[in-house]
Amino acid sequence: MKLDLRFTSRTLEELWCQIVIALVFQGPIEKTGGISGLDAKTSGYLTYLWKTGFWTGASGDTLLLASQNMIKADKILLKGLGVSSNYSTEIFSKRIKEVGCNIEGMGINDIGIHIPVIKGFETDFGSQLESACVNLVDAFFIGHKDDPDFLLKIVVSIDGSFIGDLTYVVPFLRNDLDSRLDNTIIFDRDRTCTIDNS
Repeated sequence: MKLDLRFTSRTLEELWCQIVIALVFQGPIEKTGGISGLDAKTSGYLTYLWKTGFWTGASGDTLLLASQNMIKADKILLKGLGVSSNYSTEIFSKRIKEVGCNIEGMGINDIGIHIPVIKGFETDFGSQLESACVNLVDAFFIGHKDDPDFLLKIVVSIDGSFIGDLTYVVPFLRNDLDSRLDNTIIFDRDRTCTIDNS
């Protein structure tokens, strides 16, 4: 198995991949952070689903949508984090593991995911980013570790003001992943790619 892991400040709707993943708190879309642009690109469809009660972002809720060419990715996967006041890093980690299993089961290997900055947990952002990446990779590693031709591509969208956290995150990920698989980690600093495959 090979891994191509990229970090960018680009938004989900700007990412070219098979599927984009949005982690969403329960409540109005415009207050959940990170996907208002995705909602706008889908002509308010996500807001419509929330207003009708079809999908609310309750903890563990999963919704898969076809993008219908409204964004660059083929599919959109929404994963509910529940009510923001009940949030914990354990809930975040559990939801990422579920998402990884969902996507691996669909046979998709080209992923875009937005890791939101959670109010009150800003100092934990780096560790949440590490956890998200490792948990996503692990979901695929189990079934593909012995397949030298399998390439997992993950593009992680983060708020541009947290790009500096990658200084600490990338070495941690390299240390964790190097012993298990061939990997390249790229981060887009001010939209200029820096390659770290040391």
